[in-house]
Amino acid sequence: MNPERSPYPCQRCGTCCEKGGPSLHREDRPMIDDGRIPARCLFTIRRGERVRDNLKGDLVPLTEEIIKIKGCADRWTCLFYDRATRGCGIYAHRPLECRALNCRDTRRIEAVYDKTRLARQDLLSGVNGLWDLIEDHERRCNYEALHARVEAGIHEGRLKQEKAILEILRFDAHVRRLTVEKGGLDSRMLDFVFGRPLCDTIKMFDIELAKKNGVYELAVTPAFSREQPIG
Repeated sequence: MNPERSPYPCQRCGTCCEKGGPSLHREDRPMIDDGRIPARCLFTIRRGERVRDNLKGDLVPLTEEIIKIKGCADRWTCLFYDRATRGCGIYAHRPLECRALNCRDTRRIEAVYDKTRLARQDLLSGVNGLWDLIEDHERRCNYEALHARVEAGIHEGRLKQEKAILEILRFDAHVRRLTVEKGGLDSRMLDFVFGRPLCDTIKMFDIELAKKNGVYELAVTPAFSREQPIG
């Protein structure tokens, strides 16, 4: 099945690109290796994060990580999409999902959507020192461990495992800062190397990180109303 051929040619409306950059597959690796898609333009959604599945139309925890092209500023719009011209800055070298997607005939994108997805190990396992750091970060800051502590519930308005959760968030922030300041990593690479900051993604648990009188604490949102463990 050739993803380049379709009885429904693209109308360049930009809707697909506005909804976010594509997930990358192993077939896309050569474009990253040779810099046509720079690694600083990527970010990782790690295993256990809750994301919207565009095919299922629901929020689901990832069973395997996904590497995607970043959005523009505070929007999901693909970094390489030009709103003014409704064009793609890397059209000649666009990823597999972009070549397969047609909003009026989704059979091709459905066939490749969750197959042969690219992972950080494919790209970074050969980088001495860095991959060890990524693995250590994954052990100490994985979403399964975070969820287990949130699952303990709240008591008198505070999370029972607040101290342990804050420790995970501190380590995540420390590793990012250390890798830039001491390791010389381009800060634009952080969301790719370590995934999105936990201080941002903690919101998926209906929890917010707040600073009060110079001290960080966790605040539960109205959606988190249970005084007992989460079932």
